[in-house]
Amino acid sequence: MKRACRALSEGDYPEAVFHSQQCVEKAVKALIESKREYVYNHEPRLASILVRIFEDEWRDEFEELVDIIGWFSEYYTRSRYPFMLRGRVVSPSEYIDKELASEAIEKAEKVLRIVGGYLRE
Repeated sequence: MKRACRALSEGDYPEAVFHSQQCVEKAVKALIESKREYVYNHEPRLASILVRIFEDEWRDEFEELVDIIGWFSEYYTRSRYPFMLRGRVVSPSEYIDKELASEAIEKAEKVLRIVGGYLRE
């Protein structure tokens, strides 16, 4: 989170989104690993693995995790690499602005609160 916040303060909005996404991914993986399940690489099925692992002890706040994972799925590559949008190549810095970066940080902080609360119980 420190890197994401630093990137935001320096105006590097794509980097802020990327590090926020990484924070979410690592936190959710820690949650999954608390049940002795392991996720390797950049698992695109992270949300479905979370649902499967916690099916018997599902909490309403886990719905927020699933939603946030889905939100970040669009920005994992868009925060790092140029992409096509409406017929032209767009760089991450053209697409990701301060508002989006701030939203990414807020979502990552929410995930940290949810996961941290569960792991401390």
